[in-house]
Amino acid sequence: MKIVTGTKMAQIDREAISRFEIPGLILMENAGLQVVRFIQRLRPELKEIKAVILCGKGNNGGDGFVIARHLRRLGCRVETWAMGGLSEYKGDAAANYNILLKDGYEIYRAGEKDLPASLRDLRSADLVVDALLGTGIQRNVSEPYEEIITAVNGTRALIVAVDIPSGISADSGEVMGAAVKAQYTVTFALPKRGLLLFPGAEYAGKVIVTDIGIPKELTSSAEISENLITGHFVQNQLPQRALDSHKGSSGRVLILAGSTGMTGAAALAGEAALRGGAGLVYVGTAAELSPVLEAKIKEVIVLSFAGDGRGNLVEKDASEIINKANSCQVLALGPGLKGGWETLKLLKSLILGEISVPVLVDAGGLSALSLDAGLLLQKKVPFILTPHPGEMSRLLGISTDQVQKERWELASRQAREWETVLVLKGAYTVIAMPDGEIYINPTGNPVLSTAGTGDLLTGIIAALVAQGLEPGKAAVCGAYLHGLSADLLAAGSGGRGFTAGDILEFLPAAINETSGLSPVVSGDNHWI
Repeated sequence: MKIVTGTKMAQIDREAISRFEIPGLILMENAGLQVVRFIQRLRPELKEIKAVILCGKGNNGGDGFVIARHLRRLGCRVETWAMGGLSEYKGDAAANYNILLKDGYEIYRAGEKDLPASLRDLRSADLVVDALLGTGIQRNVSEPYEEIITAVNGTRALIVAVDIPSGISADSGEVMGAAVKAQYTVTFALPKRGLLLFPGAEYAGKVIVTDIGIPKELTSSAEISENLITGHFVQNQLPQRALDSHKGSSGRVLILAGSTGMTGAAALAGEAALRGGAGLVYVGTAAELSPVLEAKIKEVIVLSFAGDGRGNLVEKDASEIINKANSCQVLALGPGLKGGWETLKLLKSLILGEISVPVLVDAGGLSALSLDAGLLLQKKVPFILTPHPGEMSRLLGISTDQVQKERWELASRQAREWETVLVLKGAYTVIAMPDGEIYINPTGNPVLSTAGTGDLLTGIIAALVAQGLEPGKAAVCGAYLHGLSADLLAAGSGGRGFTAGDILEFLPAAINETSGLSPVVSGDNHWI
């Protein structure tokens, strides 16, 4: 599913009207009906609630008038507040305003004169529909909108935003002075950037992407390079197992992991690769750590390499590692490794050696690469990098704050520059491809904010590569399943008190749920 800016969405709307001759009134009617249908799902007892609809002067307000009309038709007690009189509205919004007036429906003015009355009315509402500003906002919110938004956020009512919470930039997710904090946002045709970038993502609450009849040719344009991962996409990519499959035909993974005090990371990555579907998983570690790992994991095969005698893999192990890796389908490197110069030397030997399988680099491997990221330009096989923001900041020599402010742009740029698949972890993980295409993952929640969850992601992605997915698709699907595992855990047990191992227990359920999904964004904590 493509992701668009507010400007791009406006262009798509115009093309739907001009090229495909779909009247704007129909698109507005469809948009309003989709919001009403969602409200019916939330509050089936419509006749028992009071709804206040706040309608701005643009098309977002026109959607609000449609919502008011249909909610009243369904028996809901509705009060509609407009930011001006009929003469201040234009086009389709004015038409829907006029329909209400001709039907004898009273529309209250929420301008300066009647503002105190409208704010008092919010206190008695069960539902507030925010149709004030929409996606076109370009400057900070001014009065009287700012006062109304403050009052909306102070109400105890359920708040549903139309297309995007008022005051949120559709392009950057920035709060433009003040913004509505909704429990739900019903957005139309395609998700907007500002719903996936913070702080906008937090203000949007749960997001519902709805179809309002815009032709697929416009909503799936190849020129749009930003994508939201959906369950349907992942469903179509997941490898299928033949009836006569066996462990040898389900893919082999080699993971270089662990150091003194960090064998848990190696164990988690290995177990995640097995649960992710790989038939055989080998964890390679320094010889003196092998007994510890063998005591921790059962089904994973532990390989001993000579190391440095202090629990670390080193450059002299490279030749043996390459031989073993080339008998597998993927090599993952990093969980629990120390990220100093010795690890960099080992990584350099692997990059410049005769390795013939894709390589995934995480954790200690990324810390080592930050000492010489130029090594990536010498690689001979596909690479997947999975940094968290701190690791990304070290790779680029910039602050973590800058990484977080420019997540999409940095990921896209570096994936192209390094010619690698780049998985920038965090809330709404970004997966960037060497051609500049990016995918945003909607699954996951704060349960993932605990040690070891990155090791799980390493194992899951490696398992998918081993089963035949190309590195980019493996990274996209792995990130989605990783987050969905955490969502399923939180849905059943709440959001606190869990470890990475608890999340791993839900990976089979995440895979099974995704395999049976209908073609909608589903199963996660924020998108419906």
